[in-house]
Amino acid sequence: MTNRVQNEAARLGEESIGKLLWRFSLPATLASAVNASYNIIDTIFVGGLGSDAIAALSIALPMQMVMGAIGIGTGVGAASLISRSLGAKKEEDANTAGGQVLILALFVGLLSTLIGRLYLEELLVFFGATEEIIDLARSYMAVIIDGAVMLYLMWIMNNIIRAQGNAVIPMIAMIASALTNIILDPIFIYSFEMGVSGAALATVIAKIVGVAIELQYLLRNKGIIKINLQHFKPSFRIIKEIYRVGLPSMLMHIANDTSIIVANRVLRSYGYVPIAVRGLTQRLQMFAIMPARGISQGLVPIIGYNFGAQKYDRVREAMLKACAIGACFTTAAGIAYFVAPGFFLSIFNSDPELLAIGVKAVRIVVVMYPLMGIQAISTTFFQAIGNGVPALFLSLLRRLILYMPLVLLLPSIFDLNGIWLAAPISDFLAFAITLYLVAREFKKYDIPLLRKAEKILPQPQSDES
Repeated sequence: MTNRVQNEAARLGEESIGKLLWRFSLPATLASAVNASYNIIDTIFVGGLGSDAIAALSIALPMQMVMGAIGIGTGVGAASLISRSLGAKKEEDANTAGGQVLILALFVGLLSTLIGRLYLEELLVFFGATEEIIDLARSYMAVIIDGAVMLYLMWIMNNIIRAQGNAVIPMIAMIASALTNIILDPIFIYSFEMGVSGAALATVIAKIVGVAIELQYLLRNKGIIKINLQHFKPSFRIIKEIYRVGLPSMLMHIANDTSIIVANRVLRSYGYVPIAVRGLTQRLQMFAIMPARGISQGLVPIIGYNFGAQKYDRVREAMLKACAIGACFTTAAGIAYFVAPGFFLSIFNSDPELLAIGVKAVRIVVVMYPLMGIQAISTTFFQAIGNGVPALFLSLLRRLILYMPLVLLLPSIFDLNGIWLAAPISDFLAFAITLYLVAREFKKYDIPLLRKAEKILPQPQSDES
């Protein structure tokens, strides 16, 4: 690498953690906010069509999230590998990882389009669609799956550009994409009278705008990693390493999606309005946890580089500061939602039945919001250091291992309220287990949890060495 590139990468191991978190997490948080805005903006505009349209988007959301899980998981795995490779001075591995994920984005995008075209209606019914909303859900998702390649490219490129120390380009791409979506939504939905399919078309076109910005940055080799034709040749060693770390992130999102599918199927017996309410609480949660997600994304290159360089005191400092900031944001959001749930729900739709059910639901699900940010950031910590096993477990813990059994059990005791109660109970249990695993990992490297480390300690040898 050139001296400029070396200096830029070395800043991850030398610049103050506070400045690095600000520099990486602020753009990532803004990008995360913009990313969350796609479904929120669509829901706000679609809400004018009625609560059945909101319910249709609530059914379509898990399918989009499954696609997002694959894209984000692949991107996170590549970002971790790129960051660790740069920290360990293995530039060619970083370059190869960049080329491999672009090919992977094309492959999984085309595969998703094929599967969606063949089995869309069956999938929507499986996800909990009722007869009243199946046609609306199909109209929306038919457009989304045709643009799957664009969605995957943007999810993946966001991560690999941030991993090489540039958080600004993803932010610019996401903001440009969001503005495009905001402009096109009312035009397609109402002016062109396309309804929910217009919202989907606006989303796909918005992604194309973002992809164009990020793709020209990568392919023109403006960053630290340099992607050439040779890096597009399949490297199963690199692909395996990408998914060794990225699989837990992927499964975390898929586990979350599975729990949503199960909840929708349980809610189906109560009608489509509770399905719409669950969809709105999901969107409010997306907005609440958005800063913590952004912080965790910005944290990956910081922790990955410093862990690769064995600067464990900086790993600790970054973790504690990130968790504290993330908890502040989720706590503030939880308080706001609890105090004025009707206000936030009415942004989407003011149907009296929806508000009556939704106010009670929101006040139940937000109780453990202060803990959500810490749990999300801690899972990212294990991904960033390349420790796949606890990351995989934590990915499955909150939604699959805890929430899903509760959402099946509690309605028999508390009726509809049981579905809402499952969320805070699983949040608390997941936080307690996560805290224990992080403390154990810190102890493994002799990193003090609550006081500053006085020196850099050697990495413990594995049993195989």
